[in-house]
Amino acid sequence: MEIIVSVVSAKSTSKNGNGWTILLVFKYTFRFPLCCMMDSSQVKVRTGIPGFDSIISGGFREGRTIVLSGPPGSGKTTFGMQFLHSGAKDFDEPGVFVTLSESPQEIKNDFRMFGWDIQKLIDEGRMLIIDARPFKMEEGFIALDESLYRGETLPFMHLTQLILSSIKRIEAKRLVVDSLTVLGMQYTNKFYARQGLQGMIHALEDQHCASILTSESPDAGKTPAEWYVASGLVLLNHVRRDDTMERTIQVIKMRGLRHSEQIYPMKLSESGLQVLHPRVVP
Repeated sequence: MEIIVSVVSAKSTSKNGNGWTILLVFKYTFRFPLCCMMDSSQVKVRTGIPGFDSIISGGFREGRTIVLSGPPGSGKTTFGMQFLHSGAKDFDEPGVFVTLSESPQEIKNDFRMFGWDIQKLIDEGRMLIIDARPFKMEEGFIALDESLYRGETLPFMHLTQLILSSIKRIEAKRLVVDSLTVLGMQYTNKFYARQGLQGMIHALEDQHCASILTSESPDAGKTPAEWYVASGLVLLNHVRRDDTMERTIQVIKMRGLRHSEQIYPMKLSESGLQVLHPRVVP
């Protein structure tokens, strides 16, 4: 889709031999891709992932929900926490991290390897970690904890309410839910769960909060519901090259933004993830 703007200008010339003034009329038509027009007017949320923002026109759109999908070990959780850590530390944008697999303490310990002091950000009111795991430890044993997932009129309703209250509590501008795969396992009716997912995403986007929802790569030939519902889709992957593993990242869709569709190499360094040699495709 494009926007067409027509401009008409007039120019007079000197009198001709018969004493008449000749008026020349020129019409110019300019065509602008609609996505370019939108890029300049939308509020951008910079991810803080070195090399990534330049391939999505400067950052995510405010209030949009992005699905980050990939196999185990591809960097989904690290990408999400780096997005929150950079937002709180570099851009003064508080964030909420919802965990459905690891404990909050494990998460804080894991990211010390990058020099990220998550506890300090929590103490300063710039980050919250919500423990939404469907199980809990009781006297050294694992027990089910279904308090967030039962007795709902719509799937994800209790969790969504908890997330929204947390966003308001610290005036969060960023959110990460890790992961939708574990969340979806709590419901046997897939159609019912998809309705709940749509409701959660609509509720999040009303908060003007940029959200990342992680999910595992689907089985071959299957497309997860979240890929359709979310505003954006980013794929992470890793492939073996001889004796090393190469990480890659690709933006599949990003509604309202111009973005590169190329597959970019990505590395995990001592300071976090970095996209290598990014370039914007004209």
